[in-house]
Amino acid sequence: MTVVIPTATHAMVGGPKKQLTVLGGMYTREMANRFANLQLLMPTIRQIAHDLNVSVSTVSAVINNSGYVSAQLRARIQKALRETNYRPNPIARSLRLRETRTIGLIVPDLANSFYSRLMRGAEDYLQGTAYRLLGADSREDWKRQYDYLASFSGRATDGIILVPCMATSDQIASIPSIVRETPLVYVDRSPVECAVDSVLVDNARASQEATRHLLELGHQRIGIITEPLNLLNAAERLTGYKQALESSHVPVDRELICTGDNTEDSGYWRGLDLLQMADPPTAVFVCNNLMTLGVLTALRELKVACPRDISLVGFDDFEWCPYLEPPLTMVRQPASELGAAAAKAILKRVRHPDQNHTDRVLLPTQLIVRKSTAAPNHAARMQHDVTRQANEEPKALSS
Repeated sequence: MTVVIPTATHAMVGGPKKQLTVLGGMYTREMANRFANLQLLMPTIRQIAHDLNVSVSTVSAVINNSGYVSAQLRARIQKALRETNYRPNPIARSLRLRETRTIGLIVPDLANSFYSRLMRGAEDYLQGTAYRLLGADSREDWKRQYDYLASFSGRATDGIILVPCMATSDQIASIPSIVRETPLVYVDRSPVECAVDSVLVDNARASQEATRHLLELGHQRIGIITEPLNLLNAAERLTGYKQALESSHVPVDRELICTGDNTEDSGYWRGLDLLQMADPPTAVFVCNNLMTLGVLTALRELKVACPRDISLVGFDDFEWCPYLEPPLTMVRQPASELGAAAAKAILKRVRHPDQNHTDRVLLPTQLIVRKSTAAPNHAARMQHDVTRQANEEPKALSS
């Protein structure tokens, strides 16, 4: 239902030329009068300027802290603003200046503490500016992300920070066309081919360090569970894993490379795939924190002891890693710093929209070594081989 309510300029006085259209709901004449009277009570810059016998531009200069106004006059105007409880109208400002002073941030999973910390980092950075943060959770769903992108780019925000959700390569490539001219910055994840500003960690180096840690412990058969490889962070983590193996003259075994979808469930199934191989790995590197939890579930189900029978390294350290059994060795990403750097990057792009070059910011990670990694247990491996052979012999005799 569409109801038309007169504006304060012609509040309940016949023949209004200006009208406010409100969508939905039932409005009585009493409610309309209350709304109009409230509008009349709200002070405007023009009213304050008239009362002080100064120009509107002088009052505006004091409010926006711009231009020269004498200290004595500034004090008079500030006193009047306080006494009248003046508050700028953000909607009117956005219409006048064609800006909202709002930055949108879309993350794929707010239930994941990593993205909660990332969002807080962006919000903390923006608190020191004139901008506010509008957050959204795509829940790893392309349709939800598409709707948020379309909404945020339709004058709802001045710029968008995006952690892309899992999607097809064509969908990911279409993101810049969805947001059109609205400034965009990728954070944490980005397309493999990226012509947009991005803020990431040094994924290749982080993966090298994690794999090298396992190599230095004596592991040779190291499995990896990656994220979908059409995103740059996943592709670079796999690259770092391969580079670490090759630099140690350990051949890359494609059977030890599995791809998950960032969920605990996929970590569980890919973990089972690796653990139930004829010649399973002695260590596994998992490229996401939720998938790491899934692998732990698979280990417990198969009664494989960590780190006695297998070592485990995960990516994206989270608060309860030290309290799991065993405490997990993890790659720690600076989530808050990623959010703050992304907020800084989007403000730079908003303020300098004609900048031609693309910026890519890389932040360092830290390997937190706990008790889920140890030297390979060759005695346990020999026992595994004996048990496997014993299980296979009856099948051979019966065939």
